[in-house]
Amino acid sequence: MNEPYEFKVAWCKICDQGWLTIVKNTVTAKYWVMCEECESEWSHPLHAQLNINVKEHNEHSVRTPTKEEILESGWADYNVKV
Repeated sequence: MNEPYEFKVAWCKICDQGWLTIVKNTVTAKYWVMCEECESEWSHPLHAQLNINVKEHNEHSVRTPTKEEILESGWADYNVKV
C-alpha cells in the first residue's frame, strides 16, 4: 500500500485539517515542513510538532523527498507512524 503522506511529522494545529509533511525545495534543495492543507511552513520538524515559528506559505516549488533523502537529512526520526 502506498502511503500518500509518508513523511508526516504532526497534524496541523493551524487548520486542523492536514498532515505536516517534510518537503524539499526543488531549486535550493532545502528541507522544511509544510501543511498539505493550509500550506503553513516550519523550518524544522520539532518546530512543527510544537507549533512554534510558523511561517505563511511562500510560493516555493516543492516536492516530496525520497526515503534516502529523508535519512540523509537526519529528519527520519521525526516521522510519525500511525
